[in-house]
Amino acid sequence: MTGSEAVGDLLAALSYGERAALRRAEAIVDLAPDDRARKQQMHVAGLERDNAALLEARARELAGAEREDAYAPFFDAFFEGTEPRDWVEAQAWHYVGDAIVRDFADVVLPRLDRVSAEIVRRALIERDEQETYALDDLTRQIEEDPGAGERVAAYARRIIGEALTQTRRAVTENDTIGRLLGGAEEQKRLFLDLLERHRERLDRLGIELVD
Repeated sequence: MTGSEAVGDLLAALSYGERAALRRAEAIVDLAPDDRARKQQMHVAGLERDNAALLEARARELAGAEREDAYAPFFDAFFEGTEPRDWVEAQAWHYVGDAIVRDFADVVLPRLDRVSAEIVRRALIERDEQETYALDDLTRQIEEDPGAGERVAAYARRIIGEALTQTRRAVTENDTIGRLLGGAEEQKRLFLDLLERHRERLDRLGIELVD
């Protein structure tokens, strides 16, 4: 498989994942505690819809629609294992769950062609507004209810655990992306990088990640 085909495979995986993220963002609207929060979440869902369209167009240009199905089991398992139960967990999902995808995209960006890299940057990396809102909302909720911090910590552990497990499965069972990411040592460094970024994000909330 050529380098461009490998990039197409990666874009196909990211496209499927972003469509799943869109469905989650739309479902979270129903968890909003008030009209202000509901409008904010509808805004987030709208952004995800635009991002999904960008990735899908590029993925199908490079790889075709059928390649996305190869990565469906891993994303489906990840989303099934991390469904938020309420608004606190929903914001933790945006702050932690979305951010893991953002971090992964940032790490692999240098391996992509110029056009694909720009699309991935716009769709998955440029999320400062969304992350800031989630951080501010979570900080307020933890200040008002210290018990919320323990719930966020437990949920964050579930997210990072599922993310690393399913990513390893995808890389192991579909060696196309594995080759794009490099050998075993490079992949190990990638996972450690993702984990360190996750720790730093929790530090901003005053939450310690328990291994």
